[in-house]
Amino acid sequence: MPVTGELRRSSADRVPPASSRGNIYERAPVSAGRINRLRPRKMVRWSAQLRGGVEPIDATVGIPRALLYHKYGDLWTAFFETLGVDTVVSPPTNRAILERGSRLAVDETCLPMKIFLGHVDSLMSQADYVLVPRVASLHRGETTCVKFLGAYDVARNSIPDARLIEYDVDVANGKRHATEIRRLGRGFERNPAKVGYAYMRARREANRLHSERALGNEQAALEPGLKVLVVGHPYNIYDEMIGAPVVSILREQGAAVLAAELADASRAKTLSARLSRDVPWTFNKELLGAVEHYREYVDGIVFLVTFPCGPDSLMTELCVRRLEGMPTLVLVLDELQGEAGLRTRLESFVDLLRLRRPKERTATTARVV
Repeated sequence: MPVTGELRRSSADRVPPASSRGNIYERAPVSAGRINRLRPRKMVRWSAQLRGGVEPIDATVGIPRALLYHKYGDLWTAFFETLGVDTVVSPPTNRAILERGSRLAVDETCLPMKIFLGHVDSLMSQADYVLVPRVASLHRGETTCVKFLGAYDVARNSIPDARLIEYDVDVANGKRHATEIRRLGRGFERNPAKVGYAYMRARREANRLHSERALGNEQAALEPGLKVLVVGHPYNIYDEMIGAPVVSILREQGAAVLAAELADASRAKTLSARLSRDVPWTFNKELLGAVEHYREYVDGIVFLVTFPCGPDSLMTELCVRRLEGMPTLVLVLDELQGEAGLRTRLESFVDLLRLRRPKERTATTARVV
């Protein structure tokens, strides 16, 4: 994958992973109205390409290391690289990115969205376009959090000079991910066969990398020793400012860390009905099922919630009330969270787990805000 901050031409013969997470870890045609403030010459070329009149655009695409990057990043980078498109991924979240995103966002914005805006802004000088997909629904009868529906419009209005490209995924209205991302590819490669090949190759690579991480997660669940399940979205668990300190502290205390988001999605959705049949959000439903899947293999569960996320708060409350005999720790984090207080809470939680390991489990719940 392209090194952060470095632009290079990708090779179609080698598709490296989009990130180094370890075991814990098509576009609807882009019209002039959906691209924000493109340069005049590129606007003409893009519009002409959609009519089939000229060669596709040669441009650099920036990918924010936030939100859906942690779910689709491997797919995106492999897809663009197979098409021969230069990509640049924003650096891991740091204090400067977080503070810049906080200044761009309105007060009520959730922490992941603030971080996302900071990443989009950091790519402005490095890429011709920044990829910001819109995902409304991935399955019929379900929906996603509103931040995924509004990410494109929020970025466009918060960063007026941003040059954005996007594709819409809304299965409830017939817009499937595979179809829409291939439409996006037609903006860069006119040959539909090449675009189709790029998607299939990227899909295989992304599935392979995810399977490796998931297998490591399942193997860790069967190993002896103290194990803690971290329940949170990938954009929280793998973010350097949110979940990375939590995982690091738990490991320092000698606990094996399992990520709930690596559970098999289809099985997790089936198991989620044991806790609730009414949760409409796809990603939260998968996390509910993952808790049910791993609960017999771990000594305790840490819920990673970012302020002020409504769906996560509801999911956490459902789990805590129904997980009898399972010690749980609820961490509600915002941009003001300090590592000292976080370390104290996690160390105390791990000490509690060690003390009760040989004993019969009793219901223990620690709430941390």
